[in-house]
Amino acid sequence: MFSTRPIRNEKDLFGKGHREAVRKLNKAVEEGDFAAILGPRRVGKTSVINVFLNKYSSKYKYLYYDLAFGMGREAISYTELVPVMSNISEEDLDYSATLSLGIVRMDIRPKKAVEFQNAFLNLLRFLNKRGEKVVIIFEEAQVLPRFAPLNMLGMLQTISDGFKNVTVVLSGSMPGLLERILNPGEDKPFFARYVEKIHVSRWKLEESVEYLKRGLAKIGYTEDELVEAATELSNVPGFLAYYGRLRVNGEPHDKALLATIEYAVKLWKLDVRNFIRIYKSPAYVVALKKVAKGPSFGVTTEEILAEVTSLTGISERRAKSVLRNLVDGGLLIKPKRGIYQIPEKPLRKAILELQDRDVYNI
Repeated sequence: MFSTRPIRNEKDLFGKGHREAVRKLNKAVEEGDFAAILGPRRVGKTSVINVFLNKYSSKYKYLYYDLAFGMGREAISYTELVPVMSNISEEDLDYSATLSLGIVRMDIRPKKAVEFQNAFLNLLRFLNKRGEKVVIIFEEAQVLPRFAPLNMLGMLQTISDGFKNVTVVLSGSMPGLLERILNPGEDKPFFARYVEKIHVSRWKLEESVEYLKRGLAKIGYTEDELVEAATELSNVPGFLAYYGRLRVNGEPHDKALLATIEYAVKLWKLDVRNFIRIYKSPAYVVALKKVAKGPSFGVTTEEILAEVTSLTGISERRAKSVLRNLVDGGLLIKPKRGIYQIPEKPLRKAILELQDRDVYNI
């Protein structure tokens, strides 16, 4: 029940919303639509994709890319664009497509980016002509524009315009940044005519408690313990699974919860550092700490802007851009107009524990 790795079997996938996301994803692929799986970090987006692949892999050929390694990097070499999973067999390909598959998998090192790009499209062109359904999956797809010197969005547009049997699935734990790719400004081309957006959310308190009850059925627990764990871990499936695993392995509630919070804070610190690496401005830290130190119901736009502009000297216009980027990056939420909050308790703790040298000297 408490797997700390992504789920692969549908029977192990908890949550009505997660199972519905699998159904929606399959429907989108069946209809030939591009799909985007949007949601915060550690809510189970990878599990949704894995369950989809495990359940329907006999129906589709697929290439699965996990781009999490590119988080926090301004530029990424195209030679790092290697699928972590694929069910495309050389036995099903002709000589030219086999050669292209070797380049796509980096078994054959491409001499230039254009060679990789041509091989990627030639492989898809071959499969498309055979009438096979092909799915290309990019996790943490918000980093796609940073692959140098590939024009990844141009490649996606070519797929959308020319390969009717090929569809693309994008997922991102920084939903707002991925949304910018999906909905660029009027002066920029849109890579697909339509993208089915599938949202995966944190559980509600009742779902979190039920999840823990099912997994802890054979050991002792109290209702208050489960409510406290769900609340302190902000109903995040990944963190609740970690807590549950510790309880099953014999840890009492207090120790399991403390260890899980420490684990969650550690991961969030890494996420914040990766985010700051991209934007390289102290204004982001100032804004985050202002909200983290404020009341749980939120801090007003005016309070944050006053703090950021006075401590960093940037203009109010730039400070508003900082807030927009933090929301798009999933580090702040805006539950109502003019109010900003930290979305998770462990994230709030991580921000408060960050020292200036931790962020700037990276």
